[in-house]
Amino acid sequence: MKVIIIYTIGEFAKISKVSPRMLRHYDKIELLKPSFIEQNGYRYYSDVEINKISMIKQFRRYGFSLEEIKSVLCKNDVEYTKQTLQLKIDHLQQSTTEHHYLIRELENQLRATLGEDTIFQSKPNFDIVIGHRSEFLALCQRKRTNEAAMDQMILELYEVLETSDLVMTGTRMTIFHVTNYMYDPEDADIEVCIPVNAEYNKGAFYTRIIEGGLYMSTIYIGSYDDINHPYQALIAWSKQNNYSIIGPSVERYYRDCGETNNQSEYVTEICIPIASHTIIGQ
Repeated sequence: MKVIIIYTIGEFAKISKVSPRMLRHYDKIELLKPSFIEQNGYRYYSDVEINKISMIKQFRRYGFSLEEIKSVLCKNDVEYTKQTLQLKIDHLQQSTTEHHYLIRELENQLRATLGEDTIFQSKPNFDIVIGHRSEFLALCQRKRTNEAAMDQMILELYEVLETSDLVMTGTRMTIFHVTNYMYDPEDADIEVCIPVNAEYNKGAFYTRIIEGGLYMSTIYIGSYDDINHPYQALIAWSKQNNYSIIGPSVERYYRDCGETNNQSEYVTEICIPIASHTIIGQ
């Protein structure tokens, strides 16, 4: 006779490495129900739920939303699961294609940074790339505040992701809503954004479409103390090539303090929307 082992929510949280708060949330949305709940409200779990939480964590790592995972678990159908996995593979392949040129640019920039030619230059050279970008949905928070508050704003966005059904679908970014290039780090109009899969609107947090269009961009490797150099390069390039800047600048953070303690290894993409003078004059 098989012995059924029962775990308290604390024991189950320790085994599964999922917080009790998140387990209660999963129960609330009927993604993962306890084996039983006593009259005093205490939740108890079994080995069956351990198998389910392992699958949930695996699918979350693949980028599935909680609603998508719930659908897979409820249907419990092999063919449906195969179709769901194939759709995710197709989405990831599309994302890989869209970011392929960024990888090439990063490699070029890294070689330039490590090359002897750049050691004695007062200003580094930057490869400027122009291309059309697709619009996408992003979870955002916008404040007029000082630049030092950006990290806290980003942390608050991640907290929303953790407690909602949203799935992060791209690299986090900051949009600097600057008027006439008059940027004041102590009084800046800052919008922090994380690409997500679904709409959300609660309190200071909201989703909106980040506009697509023609952008010029470059990759910067190094401390934020010298991030003015790529901006100078982009603005100079736009003037030399008869392009006008038509919107706020965007910084995408591919490597920052979350991945390395060495600021010289930070990797940031600066993107600025542009239009040719010919198009503007039409």
